[in-house]
Amino acid sequence: MRSIFYIVGIAIIVFTIVDLVWTTLWVDGGAGPLSKRVAETLWKVFDKLGKKNSKFYDFTGPITLVSTLLSWSLLIWIGFALFFNGDVNSITNSSSPDAPVLWYERFYFTGFTLFTLGVGDYSPKIGFWQIITTINSAVGMLFLTLCASYIISVVDAVVQKRSLATSITSLGLRSTDIVAKTWNGQDFHNIDLVLVDVSAKISLLTQQHHAYPLLHFYHSRKATESASVAIASLEDTLTILLYGLKEENLANNLLIKSTKSSIGTYLESLTETFVNASDEVPEIPDFSSLIKQEVPLVADRELEMIFKDHIEVRKKLLGAVQVDHQKWPK
Repeated sequence: MRSIFYIVGIAIIVFTIVDLVWTTLWVDGGAGPLSKRVAETLWKVFDKLGKKNSKFYDFTGPITLVSTLLSWSLLIWIGFALFFNGDVNSITNSSSPDAPVLWYERFYFTGFTLFTLGVGDYSPKIGFWQIITTINSAVGMLFLTLCASYIISVVDAVVQKRSLATSITSLGLRSTDIVAKTWNGQDFHNIDLVLVDVSAKISLLTQQHHAYPLLHFYHSRKATESASVAIASLEDTLTILLYGLKEENLANNLLIKSTKSSIGTYLESLTETFVNASDEVPEIPDFSSLIKQEVPLVADRELEMIFKDHIEVRKKLLGAVQVDHQKWPK
């Protein structure tokens, strides 16, 4: 009957290692089944708490990351403890070899072997259990190494995500502000270098969202550091520069189309896994400030039609903004 301990123990260990490798090393795989379930459960909890106090949103990402790591460590520990409990003689007490070893002592032994090099007060039975103890230690080293690299990668991705946001919002939080700031009285080529940098960062962010789905749960309280708000403003800006100007050659259309393509790919990655398009329609920008600045825009009616043609993309962007618990830049 004790063979059930072997079966359950191996099943838990294999399942957890697969989820660990899936989440940390498989770039296109996203989160494993366990990691995904933990993240979704915590998201629902913090979403309810955040409606009462928005400060709770700030803890969603870090707590989800820590909870995922704890889930992996606890399950691997339990798996090995169950496996060692399959044989009552699997380990012995070094100070009292004839004394029986209880279940919690095996739990203690597997934990120390998994997370440290052991303390020597217990030792495995010669032969098969020495090999299992070595495997236990090797899995622990693998676990700690992968977790450390995963934490560094996720935190670095969060920093780069906020860096992208500030790169855009430093020009203005609203699309009309960005257009006004990049108009030099003759053309909009001042924005070219910014778009080269931002387009590369958006493409990188898209890949990071694929590789580290936990990025979805990191919330920025400041709108200027929110990638969803910044990208929404940038998309409206590019729409104005590409379709809303009276004259040609005032902006680098090839570069604008390339950046819009990067935004489109980014939106696809979000809507596939985490974000739904909003049922609401974002407001059309107010162009009065640009008209006063004598920016060569087409007629207001034509501008409204242009933005209506892009309503689906803007609804997806609004969905991303709402999931980030921000407001559409007005």
